[in-house]
Amino acid sequence: MEPVTLDADGLRLVAWEQRHLADLARIYADPLIERYLVMPLPWGGPARDRFVSLQVRHWQGGNPRWAVEEEGVLVGSMALTKSFPSELTITYVTAPWARGRGVAQRAIRAAVAFGFERLGAKRIAWDAIVGNHASRLAALRTGFTVEGVARSGVSQRGTSRDCWVGGILPGELRGPGDPPEHYAALKRQAAFFMGDRPELDTGAAGLRLRGLREGDLDDLAASCADPQTQRWVPLPRPYTRADADDWFAVCRSRWERGRSVLYVLADDADRYCGSIELTLDETGEAELGYFASPWARGRGWTTAAARRLCRLGFDELGLERIVWRAVVGNEASRRVAEKTGFTVEGVRRRMRHGADGRVDSWVGSLFPEDLA
Repeated sequence: MEPVTLDADGLRLVAWEQRHLADLARIYADPLIERYLVMPLPWGGPARDRFVSLQVRHWQGGNPRWAVEEEGVLVGSMALTKSFPSELTITYVTAPWARGRGVAQRAIRAAVAFGFERLGAKRIAWDAIVGNHASRLAALRTGFTVEGVARSGVSQRGTSRDCWVGGILPGELRGPGDPPEHYAALKRQAAFFMGDRPELDTGAAGLRLRGLREGDLDDLAASCADPQTQRWVPLPRPYTRADADDWFAVCRSRWERGRSVLYVLADDADRYCGSIELTLDETGEAELGYFASPWARGRGWTTAAARRLCRLGFDELGLERIVWRAVVGNEASRRVAEKTGFTVEGVRRRMRHGADGRVDSWVGSLFPEDLA
């Protein structure tokens, strides 16, 4: 197959040439690219010397490889690779100097249309290392369905990594004026989770919110083993340091997947004093949960933390609604919710598994205008 040039809404997808390689080396040297590509890095030597001739052989084998240009400048790469009969796999990279301009989306549309119309594909597959929210967002925006997670789905320079996997079928390609539902929230969440987790000032003396650290785990275990915490929160009984270690790993995974925003209540001495979390779904909603350590109760800190995290949810994550639940009788949690601005809407019978089976739960909701 001879190389084919594609026009893509201001972009051109062209065959690779030697003139592209200096900028390609700059792309591969970017820390964010290194974080999510699986190829050996740093890139150079024989791999660089053979690059253009290798792309020619890919074309000859029916596997298109394009340099993506905008006004003659390299802004990314795009590839389609035969994987199964009538199925292709798409891979793409955006140059760091071209981020935020829809480069991946425009190039994906052109490549997917080429794959279906010119190569006869019946399905085009996509995957990305879990945590690569930029790639995931571009796939969703152009019509791909994220179908799940392949555990240890790829080896990245000797380390097994989980991968998001998905695909697109003929007729599913989304145009520039056809975003998926809740796309605005998804876009804001992708930007948030791709960045460093910010520390949060709460406005309460002596309290700030930060990420969970390994050094917190003894205090976390003591907090979760406390009888009051055990009474209201569904936790392992007894709660041990090993349980805290497991939870630490779970928290990292949920952050990478964009499913949870968990913060630690930290005092002036940086001691762990409790946890607060927003658990996200894909409908612009999240659920708020929290508990305070025994040595930090009665200071109003949980309320301050709840207000701050809900504000982050509305302002940074594009949430439209936050829900809260607590076992009926947990007056302390209810007071925090009401002071934060939640409206307690009623009781859901036998909604949540407690230590002794299903229990009734209060439920409430918060909208941006309700936040106290």
